Amino acid sequence: MRACLIPLKTEPRDPSANLQRLKQCLAGLARYQPDLICLPECTLTGYLHKEDDLSRFAQTIPGPATEQMAQLARRCASYLCFGLVERTKAGIFNSAVLLDRTGRIILTHRKVEEKPPFVNGHAVDSVDTEMGRLAILICGDLFSRSAVQRLDRSVNWLIMPMARRFDRRSPDADRWISEERQAYMDAVKAASVNTLIVNALELNDEGGSFGGALIVSASGELRAESPHGTDDTLIWESGADQS
Repeated sequence: MRACLIPLKTEPRDPSANLQRLKQCLAGLARYQPDLICLPECTLTGYLHKEDDLSRFAQTIPGPATEQMAQLARRCASYLCFGLVERTKAGIFNSAVLLDRTGRIILTHRKVEEKPPFVNGHAVDSVDTEMGRLAILICGDLFSRSAVQRLDRSVNWLIMPMARRFDRRSPDADRWISEERQAYMDAVKAASVNTLIVNALELNDEGGSFGGALIVSASGELRAESPHGTDDTLIWESGADQS
């Protein structure tokens, strides 16, 4: 399996600009022929939490965003996982979708550990692919005992989109190395599943999601990492440990 984790540089509330940036990024990665492309939480909108923003940007699944991403999956002939704000009759969810190489939706996850005005998801499903059995958790779900306990024990790879920021200075490489990175490695070890983690790099004046990506083995070992505070793509091949 060759995976590309893209910590997409994201302008909040500007899906068109973010989609164009993603297309440019994917064009540059075409020569790698990735099997799996992993994108951050709330990929095209940035992480939103105000009700007026959610009402404006939430979409159904399937909907315009899933169709736009399906076109990219088909163009790349890759599986593609991305996050979005999902509108349903039950409310607004922080969700992520996995598409197959033909752009077909094969897995949807609704974030279990989320704050209002979002509605919390409950199920943690998985799907068989030629790369093994895949599942999705979103950001804080990894630290939720109830979410992790719902993971199928036969899952080979866990995909984890994030839009994580620090509450003061963000990015903060010292804090990442001294505190946060190990916390993720420990949580992956507790979940006992190989995990692909990718965070958005948010563009704003106040400091936002701090970018970067990492791959952690089921035993909690760091297998590969892209630099904290950047949108550098992490390209990694299972069995080769190359980035």
